[in-house]
Amino acid sequence: MAEQTTHTRKNYYFEDPFADLLFLYTLTFHAFKGSEIGECYAAAAMIQEGNLESWKAAWNTLAEQVEEIGHRAEAKGHRVSAREAYLRAVTYYRNVGWAQRSSDPQFQTLIEKYRLLFQKFTALSDPPIECVEIPYKGKVLPGYFIRPDGRSQKRPTIICGDNTCEVLYYWIAPPAIERGYNALVLDLPGIGLNSFNGIGFQADTETPVKVVIDYLRSRSDVDPQRIAVYGGGEGGGYIMTRAAANEHRIAACIVDPLVFDMEPLVPSITRNVLHASEEEETLGSIAAELTSVFWGLSSPESIKTMKADPRTIACPLLCLNDATDYPELLEQAHKAIESNPKATQHLFTLADGTRGYRQLDNFGLKHQVMFDWLDEIFG
Repeated sequence: MAEQTTHTRKNYYFEDPFADLLFLYTLTFHAFKGSEIGECYAAAAMIQEGNLESWKAAWNTLAEQVEEIGHRAEAKGHRVSAREAYLRAVTYYRNVGWAQRSSDPQFQTLIEKYRLLFQKFTALSDPPIECVEIPYKGKVLPGYFIRPDGRSQKRPTIICGDNTCEVLYYWIAPPAIERGYNALVLDLPGIGLNSFNGIGFQADTETPVKVVIDYLRSRSDVDPQRIAVYGGGEGGGYIMTRAAANEHRIAACIVDPLVFDMEPLVPSITRNVLHASEEEETLGSIAAELTSVFWGLSSPESIKTMKADPRTIACPLLCLNDATDYPELLEQAHKAIESNPKATQHLFTLADGTRGYRQLDNFGLKHQVMFDWLDEIFG
């Protein structure tokens, strides 16, 4: 743990740690044409440190400009230019949303806005990305099914569902299709607009994941024996750890990080990741509120039920951690590996160039580790 205590963090642009994390988040998407570095720095230069209104105004102005580029390009038949512009606009509108509380009507409007633009991107993609709606409790879980080409052959498939599906695209889809995998990104209960549409987060995450796997196994282009799941962030790590512990049709599970007991982690999540403030409204305090909605952290009673037994995970399990993770995360990964012979850990270090949250600053290395392991599991 010496690395954690002696490491001094250097900012990418902002003094506020959560604003700086979101800036890194935005820069990272450049690798998959989800942002442009010059555009990001131009927007950042318009933001007054700690001023939420200037944050929203700067990213909204950029988003509108880039969206207009997309509209003009599409009108002239420039499909590639249009879809690239729409994808960047989604990223920039999403940044506006980080400064909107979920109780603000504009929060839902903003999700609907960037969802529509992402669907313009999907329609112009080659091959087109499929918009899906998976029936669940009389409603639907929205998402996107991405495959490497237009052929309808059975392929291994990876699922991710711990944030709005438009954001999750970057976490698994491009590296998956480059390697011949299908990818399914979707809003699981509580995520995106689901909590506003009567599908709140549920601690028994295996229940919706079972429905998702039922859906995938019904498709002719999915190999039912090679369905993997990925969970990112503490909420996503819990969602897929719990799902894999109870849904044994999952053939492989990657979690970054592994979380089998949420209760002891909540104080550290707030302190180390969200940097929430009780004295003033900040990006961190708003993110803490949004995370509570998305990941079911809104009540102590709910948190107490967020537990899983890693010993019952029957599939191969890869636990990703950073050396700078707080002790509770590293301890849960250690206990899981000790108790389950199918579990293994990959620990990223500062020497790997991964001092950002969940390896955002070295996405290529993250994806290499994930998919090389998955290739070896699936053969």
